[in-house]
Amino acid sequence: MVDRSLTHYLNSDFDLSLRPRPKQLGQPKLVRQVRELSVQGILGASEADSVVVRAEVPAEFLEHLELCGACVPTLLSHPQIDPANRFRPFGWNADAEALNDQHRHPAEHPDLAVVRRVNSRSFAFELEEEIASDRPVGAVVEQREELESFLSRSSASGGWIIKAEHGHAGLANRRLEGAQLSAADLRFVEDRLAEDDRLLVEPWLPRERDWCVVFDAPFDRGTLRVHETLCTADGALIGALFEPERDAAMLGYDELGIMAESVAARLGQEGYFGPVCVDAFTWHDADRSRLRAFVDLNCRLSMSDAAHRLWRRIAPERTFFYRFFNRRKLDLGTDLPIALAALGPRRYDRRSRQGILLASPLRLGKVAIAFVAPGRPEVFELERWFRERFES
Repeated sequence: MVDRSLTHYLNSDFDLSLRPRPKQLGQPKLVRQVRELSVQGILGASEADSVVVRAEVPAEFLEHLELCGACVPTLLSHPQIDPANRFRPFGWNADAEALNDQHRHPAEHPDLAVVRRVNSRSFAFELEEEIASDRPVGAVVEQREELESFLSRSSASGGWIIKAEHGHAGLANRRLEGAQLSAADLRFVEDRLAEDDRLLVEPWLPRERDWCVVFDAPFDRGTLRVHETLCTADGALIGALFEPERDAAMLGYDELGIMAESVAARLGQEGYFGPVCVDAFTWHDADRSRLRAFVDLNCRLSMSDAAHRLWRRIAPERTFFYRFFNRRKLDLGTDLPIALAALGPRRYDRRSRQGILLASPLRLGKVAIAFVAPGRPEVFELERWFRERFES
């Protein structure tokens, strides 16, 4: 096969688009967020690559990335494509398939019915039951009454979490403090069942650290990597932390590798092939830490795939913390030169390969920032200074 340049496409609506009745995708705020997140596909791409974007990208931002040591790919405004390239979307849905078909050599991908099944929380529930002997007691329900019945006869000291059949934690999960559903809880349940056919409910566990396990199906140990993720108190993704030599030194790495190989084999039986990422976490159980190696299954690229590329390209020997901030809560303005000046000596320096790097245009609703330093303590010190200085 002839090696061709890639066209990256961060179609972040992928998970929600798998719902049979995806009404949530029509919300104006979410439409804007999906368009703006496509810009993150630029990070770490090579100069020979292309990136499909759905929002305007200021030239000064591209110049800023180049000054930081990143390459600037060719930008294609959706639905424009480069027919000579190999297409690489975040996930395979109808939109990605339509764009892929316009290429001279369309990329092979799983059947979309398979993609929908293996990305469902009910499939992950079945799979965890097969590969984990001590999985938390949970249930898949299709009606509100089933959920209420399950909660009435079950107990969980830390409360519960409800997960929609399709979707990611920030938009498809809801944490419950107890067994009684509030009016807001009921609205969430009814809204999700109006779009999808099932919900998963399981105990909320006192999490300590979160992990993302990235690999391919069929399994190739050479593609396996593990990075830490940072989440809100309710489990929504904030950012990703990349550290050199983290994988081999991580407690539980071997167990996560065994899990990944088992998951990849099962996905192959279902007819899926391609990128996979699995959420895992360590949690506090009485007087010890335990690893839940298989939590959520995502048969797509990880949300931080582009950030990982950028880390590998500009500072692979450094610790790299990539995270999002709500622009309305940042006193940073939207003028790039002024913002860079405000960072002062903490601004990312290409020669020393450390500092604070602005990883998205500042006018977007969610602003991506990368903190780069020799080690973990220095990275979080940079983040602490940034938040104290700019976060309101």
